Amino acid sequence: MKHFIQQIILLICYLVFIDFVQASQTSVCRIDSPYYDLLVEKDGIYLQETVKAENKISYISQSKIRLKEITDKGARIISDDGNKILVLSDSKYYFIPKPLYRRDINKYEITPLFNENEVSKIVSNKFFLISDHWYYVSYTSKGESDKHKIPELKGNLEIIADSDSNNYLDNNAVLLKDGNAVYVYDINKNKLEKIPHLTPSQTHLIQSRNTPYYLYDDDTFYLFDRDFKYTDITKKFNQQGKYNGFTKAEMHTNWSVDSMDTKDGLIWIKIFNSFKPVKATYLNAYKDLYVYHDKVFDDNDYLNWFIRHEADPSYPSYRDRSIDISNVKNPGELHKISSSEYFDNQQYYSLEENSRRLEKKEPSAYLKLLTTKDDIEIREKRIFIDGQQLNTDKFQDAPIFLGSIVDIIIPCYVTVGGDIDEGIRSHSKEDYYYFFTDGKKVYAYINPRENQKPKVLHNVSPRNLKVNDYNTLKKLLNILVPPAKENDSF
Repeated sequence: MKHFIQQIILLICYLVFIDFVQASQTSVCRIDSPYYDLLVEKDGIYLQETVKAENKISYISQSKIRLKEITDKGARIISDDGNKILVLSDSKYYFIPKPLYRRDINKYEITPLFNENEVSKIVSNKFFLISDHWYYVSYTSKGESDKHKIPELKGNLEIIADSDSNNYLDNNAVLLKDGNAVYVYDINKNKLEKIPHLTPSQTHLIQSRNTPYYLYDDDTFYLFDRDFKYTDITKKFNQQGKYNGFTKAEMHTNWSVDSMDTKDGLIWIKIFNSFKPVKATYLNAYKDLYVYHDKVFDDNDYLNWFIRHEADPSYPSYRDRSIDISNVKNPGELHKISSSEYFDNQQYYSLEENSRRLEKKEPSAYLKLLTTKDDIEIREKRIFIDGQQLNTDKFQDAPIFLGSIVDIIIPCYVTVGGDIDEGIRSHSKEDYYYFFTDGKKVYAYINPRENQKPKVLHNVSPRNLKVNDYNTLKKLLNILVPPAKENDSF
C-alpha cells in the first residue's frame, strides 16, 4: 500500500510537471535571470536590465534607470549575487538592488558601503574583509545597507551554499567555512554556528533531489535540509561497518536514487534518513540503475524491499519490483530522465507498471524539451532554427540574423509577498519573431517552429539597422504589431 500511494503521488507530481513543461515550451514565463550593464551616457550613468526568454536569444524586455548618486564615468560592476549588484565608483563600493521591475531604486538613496582602500577581500557580494575583520553586508527593503561584524571568522573565507541563490533552500542563511571550521550563518539573527567535527579542507557538499544536501568530510556525515538544519548520521554508518573514507567514495544523486560507491564491491543506498550497504553494481556509467542478482532496479526502496524478502518470496505483501530491460537496444547507455521515462541515447522508453518492462515510446513534450537545441545556424542561403530549416526562397543574398523578440499577447503574473510580479507563472500566450536581412530587405519569421515562411517588411530599409539591438527589434515588431498608443517608425 505504501508503494502504491508513493506511485500515485509521483504520478500526480509528474502530470503537473508535464503540464508545466508543455506550457513553458512556448512561454516566456520561464526566463533566465536578467543581466545588467552600466551605460555611460551624456546625462549620466544608467543601470540597464535585459531580460531574455529561456532560449537565450529572444528579447522580452529592456529597461534602464539613471543612478543619480553615481557620476564616475569609470564606474564598473564588480559582482552580482542575484539580489543586488556591487558597483565600484570613485573608489567607493555601492549596492544597487535588483531586479528593476520589482523595486523602484529611484526612491532610495544609493550610499557608499566602504572605501576601496578599506577592503582587503570580497566574497560573493556578502562578506567584506575590513582591517582583518569580516563583515556581513546586506541591503534592506528600505534601501539601507546593514553591516554586521563577525569576529569568529578568521582568514580565508569560502561560501559553500547560499539560501539566497538556491531554490532548494528556504531559510535566510549561508553555509561557509574558513581555515578553522565550517559554519552556518543565520542572517536574520546575525548568529554564527559552528558545525562540529568537520575539517574544512576535507569538507564536501553534494546537492540531491531529495535531501537538499549531503555535507561530509572523511569521517563525519551530515544530512543538510532546506532550513539549514543538519543531522549527523555518522553513527548509522559506523553501526554497519563504515567508519571513515567518505571523501574517497563517490556520491551519486539521480531521479529517484541516491547512493555512495565505496569502490569495494559495496553500494550504499539511501533509505529514508540513512544509508544501507548492498552488494550490487551499477548498470552503467550513469549510476542511476542497480544490478542485483541479475535483476535491474531503479528505486532504492524497491531494491531494499527485494533484499529483505528474497529469501522468503511468499511474504504476503512481497512483490518483485525490478524492471525488465530486455527490449532496450543499448543498455550500456540506459538512464532515467523522468519519473517513468528512460533513454539509452538511441531510443526512448516508458515503464509499463503491470509487466515492469521498458517499452519503446515516442518522446513526450518533456523529452522533446530536453533534446531541443537553442541555436541559429546559417549555411550559405539556408537558415536553421533549432535544427529546422526555414524557407529562404525570397532571399536574394546570404541571410544576416538581426535578432529575435517576443510579443507578449497575454502576460503571466504571480503574487509574491502581496505584490504582483510579471514573468514567472507558466500560463501566458506570446509570439516569437525572428528578423533577418539579405542586405536589401528585412524578413520576419513568426513562430518559426509552426511557420517556416517569412513575412517581408517591404517599407523597411536594412541600412543602419543594428544587429541584436533591443530598440531596433522593438521598432521592427511595432511595424508588424502596431502598439495601441504609439507609432514608432524608421
